[in-house]
This record gives sequence, structure tokens and C-alpha cells, in this order.
Amino acid sequence: MFPLLVIFIFAFWAVRSLMVDGYFPMHDDTQVGRIVVMGRALRNGQFPVRWVSDLGYGYGYPIFNFYGPLPYYLGGAFYMLGMSSVVAAKTVFLLGILFAGITMYVLVGSMMGAAAGVLAGVLVIYAPYHAVQVFVRGAMGELWALVFIPLVILGIMQKRWAVWGGIGLAGVILSHTILGYVTVLWYIAALLLYSIYLLVKKQLHLSFIIYHLSFLAIGLSLSAFFWLPAMAEMGWTSVAGQISATADYRNHFVCLSQFWNSLWGFGGSAAGCIDGMSFKLGKLHIVLAFAGVLLWGWRRHAPIGLIVLGVGGVLAAIFFMLRESLFLWNMLPFFSYIQYPWRFLTYAIVGLSMLGAVSIRVIKHVRVRWIVVLLLSAFAVVVNAKWFSPQFAYQRPAETFETDEELRFRVSKISDEYLPHDIVRPTSALQTISQPIIQGTDYTVETEVDTETYSRFVLTSNAGAFVRIDKAYFPGWVYLVNGKNTQPKIINGLPEIQVPSGTSVVEIHFYNTSVRNVGNLISALAMLTLFFIYGKNKTKIIT
Repeated sequence: MFPLLVIFIFAFWAVRSLMVDGYFPMHDDTQVGRIVVMGRALRNGQFPVRWVSDLGYGYGYPIFNFYGPLPYYLGGAFYMLGMSSVVAAKTVFLLGILFAGITMYVLVGSMMGAAAGVLAGVLVIYAPYHAVQVFVRGAMGELWALVFIPLVILGIMQKRWAVWGGIGLAGVILSHTILGYVTVLWYIAALLLYSIYLLVKKQLHLSFIIYHLSFLAIGLSLSAFFWLPAMAEMGWTSVAGQISATADYRNHFVCLSQFWNSLWGFGGSAAGCIDGMSFKLGKLHIVLAFAGVLLWGWRRHAPIGLIVLGVGGVLAAIFFMLRESLFLWNMLPFFSYIQYPWRFLTYAIVGLSMLGAVSIRVIKHVRVRWIVVLLLSAFAVVVNAKWFSPQFAYQRPAETFETDEELRFRVSKISDEYLPHDIVRPTSALQTISQPIIQGTDYTVETEVDTETYSRFVLTSNAGAFVRIDKAYFPGWVYLVNGKNTQPKIINGLPEIQVPSGTSVVEIHFYNTSVRNVGNLISALAMLTLFFIYGKNKTKIIT
């Protein structure tokens, strides 16, 4: 426990701004709202959560069918259990920072000892881009993807960690859809290259192939409930609209000098070498990583696989952030959805932290090694802790983050790509949807139940009527009139049904489609299999 305690102590200066009252501005200022709607959906019994009612201008939309839900499950659970929405959001950010240090410690510590693991954990916590993710961009999903990437590497490096490696791969996919896709591609590419190398050396064995296919199967099957429907049903949304002029990868490559030093700011990314935000890797991180590689060449005091993955990962990440990689961005499938090449900073800081920890392995005396680790960790805090604070903080009651106007207009306006493309977007809060069915000139309506996945209305009409339901159409919605399934007309992304004269009961249910059921089943079977096969096997964290 001592190494983890050391990490927690050093992490304090990275998370202290999250432990005070108030909130702070960020690029993706939707995090509190998403936690609120996730908590409400969980409270109403929806699981896995796919559809939320209050976003999408009140039309609702299936955000968690496409957008990495894992950190929002955590925040939503906090909110559901009574935690303030603002405190829940800041707690998820705080835990994301801490857990990244812990998983990096487990990765490096399991191969090079606890001291090296602590240094790696502190380095990844205090990587400048880590501060950018929280206090500049508010990138909750990317923050949590970083938590799981070390577990993926651990599973690749050590077979006894295979299950945790698969869980890590699933965690990346469930935390951030884009980085999940990139991580799977990176894993497959690295596996193919190494398999070719082993084949040339005549050392490729069937057991190697089976192990890595099993590793990949664990990660993909555990997360199948999410990625399978996301791939199959994306065409029902306007998610392709995310690829706009402001998010075109051609305008967001990083200049080489920016990795060493770029101005700190709270603005955005722009074409060229001057941006409103920083892409620095961290001078200390670069120097220690360079020293680690040089010392390893002298003493060979660390596993070669760790060096190869570290160096290869850093160089590949840097290359994909430079304009020289444009030809690959144009060739590789779905890379336009990544939008910003500098997202690869996540992989670079993991690699640099791994390599930086190698530098202290040359010290043979354990006590001296720990002293050096503590001094370097303290230096990392002194140099980089200043970045881990917001542009400014403000006081605002948590309740104001949960109002209809906040959720159905301000937050919805920031991110409405999961609505059908032909739905008319409101231009003011007054135009947002307050009721799924409004009173008509030829019918009256009484709302009896209205939740995320089920609504029930009583309509009275003298001569029958066509009724528009202001819930965005998406596969899985079923419409019943007096208990009979009714096929709606879809007009501008909204369903319209016919009701007869007299009093009618209209019900709408949100069910899983076939592909969602298949994904749910695969994930459930994978979890049960892992529980029964590996549930009793416990792996001790290095201490």
C-alpha cells in the first residue's frame, strides 16, 4: 500500500482544484448535464442506458448508444445516490486523474518494481495534456480512456494479466468511442507487425496467435453491447455532421516545436503553429524518457518489450500528429471521425511515462532508487502542477445545471449530432420541447407517464386526428394505440400516428433492436464466462 499512498500524496496538487466549491468553464461544457440525464435514466431503471429524454432539445436522443458511456455511468450513479450533479462531475474528473496514475503504476511496477511504478504513475498524472483534458477541454471520455490504456499494454506484455488487459481494452472502447477505435487499430497493427517478425525468425507459434485473438475477443465481447449497435445504427443520426470545417483533421496537425513548448491557454485548436491551447509533452517527461532509452541501451535493465512498445508508441503518436502523416489520414478508414490529430497525445504521454520510469532502474540500491523517485516526483509537481487549475472558477447552484432550459437548450445546442438530421433545431429555449404530445385543435391529451423508455397518454378526439409525437424517431420505438401496434409516418424525424374518434390510450415503448439484443447477449455471456473461469484467480498488485 505504501507505493499507492505515495502516488495519492503527490496527486493532491493535480486534483486540489476539483476539491473546492464551485465549477469552471471548459470547451465541452456538457459534462454535468450528461451526468444528470444518465442518473435520471438509471433511476428509472434503464440499463444499459441508451436513450435520454432531456437532451436533444427535449426530443430526446440515443447519446449513450454512440458516445462512450462508462464515465457517465459512474457519475450518474453518484448523482442517482444523492450526490450533487456538480460534485459528481468533479468527482469523475478527479478519479480519472488518480486512476490513470494507479493503472500506470500497476503496468510499470509489475515489470520493473514498485519504485519505477510510482515514478511512471506520477509522470502520467502530471503530463501537461492531462491538465488540458480536464481544465481546458473538459474531455471526460478521453480522460478515462487514458485510465485503461496501461491495462491494455499490461495484457500485451504479460500473459498472467490477459483478463485485465481485455478489460482494459473494453474500458477504452466504453470510455471514448474514437480512442477505442484507434486503440483496436493500433493493437491489430502491432500484432500483425510482430507476427511477421516472428514468422521471419521462424518463431511464430499457434499459442501466440490464440492468446492475442483471445485478448482481443475479451475486450470486444465485453464492450459489444455498446460498439455493435453504435456501428449498425449510426446512420439514423446526423453524427456525420461532426466532420465540419472546424473539426477537419487537415487543420489541426501539430508543429514539431509545439511538443517541446507551446503557449498555455484556454482557447481552441487552429491551423498553423499558434493555438489557443497547449500540445506540449512536458520537458521533464521528454528528458526522462530520452535518458531511460539511453540507459537501457547501456545496461539492458528493463524488458525489451516495454522499450519497443514505449518508443514505438511515442514515435507513432508523434508522427500521426504531424502533417507528414496526412497521406495516412486520407487512406485509413474512418480517420476523419478522429477530427483532431492531437488526440494522439494520449498515447504519447503513456509511452513517455513508461520510458521515463526506465531511467531510475539503473540505480541498484533500492533505498537510493526510492530517494531519486521521490525527488523526481516532487520536481514533476513543482514544474507541472501550475497547469492543473481552471481558467477561473465560479459559484453556481447545482440545481441550475438541471433545469429544462439548461438541459434542453444550452447543453443540447452544444451537442445535437445524435438527432436525426432532418429534425428542425430550436433557436431559442422557448422553442424546446416540454411535452411529447401537445394539445391540438381537434383533440385533448392527458399525460399519465413519461419516462425515457415508456410514455402513456390519454387522447380524446371527436372525429379522429393525426397526432405528432415530439420524441425523435429511432429504431426501437414502438407505438400502440389502444393496445394495437401502429406504424407511424416519420415527418422531419418525428413520428405521426392516427387516433380514432373517442378516447384512446397511446403508449410508446423504447425496446432493444435485434442488434442491441445480440450485443447485450455477447457482453453478458463474456462477463459470465470471465466470472466463472477467472473469478477465483486473484492477481496481487506489486508492492
